[in-house]
Amino acid sequence: MKTNITVQYVDEIIRSYLPKNRDKVLQAMEYMLFSGGKRFRPMLLLNTAKAVGGRVTDGAKILAAALEFVHTYSLIHDDLPCMDNDDMRRGRRSCHMQFGEACAVLAGDALLNLATETVFEGPMSNKAYVGACAYLFKMSGIGGLVHGQSLDLFTETKDIEDATELAIAKTGTLIRAALVCGATVGGATPQEAELFDEIACKLGICYQIIDDILDSKKCEKSFLDVYSESDLIEHVHELNGEIAAICDKLPYELTFIKEFCQQNAERKK
Repeated sequence: MKTNITVQYVDEIIRSYLPKNRDKVLQAMEYMLFSGGKRFRPMLLLNTAKAVGGRVTDGAKILAAALEFVHTYSLIHDDLPCMDNDDMRRGRRSCHMQFGEACAVLAGDALLNLATETVFEGPMSNKAYVGACAYLFKMSGIGGLVHGQSLDLFTETKDIEDATELAIAKTGTLIRAALVCGATVGGATPQEAELFDEIACKLGICYQIIDDILDSKKCEKSFLDVYSESDLIEHVHELNGEIAAICDKLPYELTFIKEFCQQNAERKK
């Protein structure tokens, strides 16, 4: 049966790995997990695994759930008063505003830990799967997402190199995890995984540029500090062309990546 990878499909996977207890922390976790996110990271992972391996395996589903747990934890902590201090997320009260700061911290901690618990339910005897798990948590830690948050908090955006480094570290890392983990668990060679990583880095820059343009009144550090909006839009189109060229080098049907690039360039939120 053909797998239709939709937001609803991803939601079902996520729910299947949630704990069954109903305490306040779990309520906060669910509040943020099901707050209207696009699910594009797990969808990229699943589509990549399917493109490379021909089907969506249980290992790919587990990694998709774990990836979304990591992403949601990062949003909760990013909104905290000690970080970006945001009262709203996706049109709703942020987690700490809805449940209190202590509960929000615990919810973020629990989601990161749940990601680890979840991946251990997968085929740990499969070398490719274990490699994908290792890459996911590499991108989640000080070599990835945490480094990106550190750059956001403690450095200045002085030039395009600074803005690009921040975009790849804070936004690009989980996109890298999506494509590389999907490719790896699908059976891609190390050389092919490197090309998927290159695509993901460029896609992370494009996504952050559009975010910065859409949030121009809110962003304290952004590509708009160093480039005009028109120059940035042109840069996105250039990067999209480079992404398409890399996709064409790979022996897989990757139309979904090209379509995502176009959708990102045109998005209004």
